[in-house]
Amino acid sequence: MSYVFLSHSHPDKPFARKLAADLRANGHTVWIDEAEINIGDSLIEKIRDGLDQVDHVCALLSGVSIESAWVQRELDIASNREIDEQRVVVLPLLLEDVPLPGFLKGKLYGDFRNEDQYGASLEALLRALGPIEVPPRPTQEELHALKAQLAAAQETVAAHQAAAARAEAASLRAKSEQLREKIEVQNARFPSHAPINNTYAFEAAGSPITLDYLLWAMSKAKREGDHHVLEALLTIDDKWPEAHLMFEAYADMLDRK
Repeated sequence: MSYVFLSHSHPDKPFARKLAADLRANGHTVWIDEAEINIGDSLIEKIRDGLDQVDHVCALLSGVSIESAWVQRELDIASNREIDEQRVVVLPLLLEDVPLPGFLKGKLYGDFRNEDQYGASLEALLRALGPIEVPPRPTQEELHALKAQLAAAQETVAAHQAAAARAEAASLRAKSEQLREKIEVQNARFPSHAPINNTYAFEAAGSPITLDYLLWAMSKAKREGDHHVLEALLTIDDKWPEAHLMFEAYADMLDRK
């Protein structure tokens, strides 16, 4: 597979898009400005980065492009790479009857002047870009080994999930009836909080503390710039460690999503 930069002028954009689609369909990666440059990007920097990364630069040569300062600059950079790396980098593709720029004279060009010959010209270009690397097919033994590894991994995951569910159920059973009732109500309102509430919900000074209540109280205190009564309850009953555990578990759950 080759990484190809299409150097072209704006009037040749329809042909560039067609060629890009055909190259991609044949397994190559294509750098074309409209797909690679976003609003706010530096044109010069993005184009220079593209020219530095690609394997080949296809110069789409037409009456407009050979007069384009942008195309000329792109081909100057590509030709310097060709000299430095001592290999073919620039592939001239003739779209119209125009004289080849000086540094391209003597190169065999791809002839795309006749639309009827497009398929043959594309085949010649694909040969110049080189064959697509096809990954080797795994043997039957490798497939069986891979399936066995996958099955073992699935069993391990299932075992961990079952253990976590048992631990969550045990934690819920150990809670007071008042707290379990509060957890059930809040889990119905906020289903995504259930894994946290079932394991980490606690009581402070006899008040049930669920994740949604803790988040709301902390947010309210920050918004109003004052202490919430919950902070006093956590301090009096020494429940700040439980609150921290709940926050840490919630952060871990968000990171996994």
